Amino acid sequence: MSDVLINLGEVPRGDSLVPAVEAEEPPVPYRMLFVIFSVVLAGLLGGGTHPRRPTPVSVVPAAQGDVIRVVGDRLYVIGRQLPPGMRVIRGFSLPDALPISQHQVAVTGEVLGVAAAGDVMLLSVQDERTVRFGTIALRAGVAAPLWKRPVLLVGLSAAGRLALVREEGATETWWRGLDLETGAVRWSVRQNLGDEVAPSSRDGEYPKWLFQLTADRRLQSWDTTTGRLIATANVPERSPENISLWPAGDLALIGARGAGTTGYDAAEGLRQRWHSGVNLSWYRNPSPCGELICTFLPQNGIMVIDPRTGRERWSSDRWNYAERIGSYLVTGLPGTRYPEHFVLDPVTGDVLGAAGRWQSGGPGPEPDTAYVKRADTVTDRVWFGVLDMRRMRVRVSGAAERVAGDCHFAANALICRRLDASVGVWRLD
Repeated sequence: MSDVLINLGEVPRGDSLVPAVEAEEPPVPYRMLFVIFSVVLAGLLGGGTHPRRPTPVSVVPAAQGDVIRVVGDRLYVIGRQLPPGMRVIRGFSLPDALPISQHQVAVTGEVLGVAAAGDVMLLSVQDERTVRFGTIALRAGVAAPLWKRPVLLVGLSAAGRLALVREEGATETWWRGLDLETGAVRWSVRQNLGDEVAPSSRDGEYPKWLFQLTADRRLQSWDTTTGRLIATANVPERSPENISLWPAGDLALIGARGAGTTGYDAAEGLRQRWHSGVNLSWYRNPSPCGELICTFLPQNGIMVIDPRTGRERWSSDRWNYAERIGSYLVTGLPGTRYPEHFVLDPVTGDVLGAAGRWQSGGPGPEPDTAYVKRADTVTDRVWFGVLDMRRMRVRVSGAAERVAGDCHFAANALICRRLDASVGVWRLD
C-alpha cells in the first residue's frame, strides 16, 4: 500500500460533541419505536441480508484538541501543544490498534501531516512565527530526531529510502531528493522565478517524474529517484497568453487557454502525443482515473479526457467529484442535503446504478467492490459494509457506535472519532 495521508480532523469544541448535522427525520418520541426502527434498518440496509455480528471496537485514547491522522497501516494521535512548544505523538498499528511508537518533539507551529516508511516517520510542520515549512524525521525508539530541515515534504519512497521535498527561497525554489536516514541531499533541481514545476502522481504513489516548464517555454522531465534530466522539449508558441502545466501520470499537459491543450509523454522522451482544442483553464487537477483522465470544475462539473488523443470523452455538470474503483467511477450528487451514491461507466458517463444514501470509503476487499458507510445522526451510529457494484447490492457488516465526527476506511479497518474524543477502530472481516 502506498503511503496516503487521511486527516480525520478534530472533535468539535464546545458543550456538545455531537456534530451539527440535521437529522433525517425529527427524533421519534417513543424509545421502543426507535429500537424497532433500528432493528428493521439493520435488516434492510443490505437489501435483505442480515449483518454479521460486528467485531468489538478497539479504543485508542485521545483528548479534545488532539489531531488524528492515518497513514497506510498506521494511526497517529498528535497531542495538543504543551509548554514549551512540545507535542507528544503516539503511533498505533492497524487494524489491531496496538501501540508501536511514542515521540515527544518540539513543534512551534501547526502539524500539517505525517508520512511513514518502515520505522521512520516524517512530520510536516509550519512555523507559526515565520510561516515557513519544515520536516522532522523521527525513528521509533530513538528520542532525538534523525534530522530537521526547512522543507515541505512532497513524496516519500520507502523502497528508495528517499524523500522528495520543496525548499523555498527569496528568489528561487529548490526541489530536492533527501536521504531518508540522514536528511543528506542526494540531488537538487532549481526552479527560477517564472518557472512552473509539478511532480507527477498516481494514486498516492511516489512521483516518477518532476516536470518543469521554464519561463522561455522549455518543458523538462527529471527522474525523481536520481535527479537526472531525462528529456527536454520546446513548447510551440500557440498563444501569447500565459501557458500552464498539469501533470497526469506520464503525461505533461500544457494548456494555452483558448488555443487548446498539448500532451507530452515523459515515457517517450517528452514526445508530443497530441494537441486538442480542450480548454483546461477553468478546470482543476487533471489526474489519471484508471486509463482515462478526469478533471473537475471548481463548483459542479466533470470532464473525462482520452489520454491517447486528448479529446473529451464525456462531461457532465451533475457531478463534482469521482473516484475510480475497479471498472467503475463512483460519485455523488453535490449540494444535496443527504449524500447519495452513484456508480458510473467511466467510458461513457452513463449511470449504471444508485446505492442510495451511502458514501464510498474506497476500494473494497474484492474486485469491483467498495467499502461504504452511512451515518444515522439521530443515534450517533455509522453503518458500514461492502457495495458490490456489479449487482448494486450492499452487504452490511455492522455499525460503529457513539461516533462524533467523520469515519474513514484504511488497512482493513474503519476508524472513527467518538463522542468522548477517543478513536474507535472497528476491524473489517
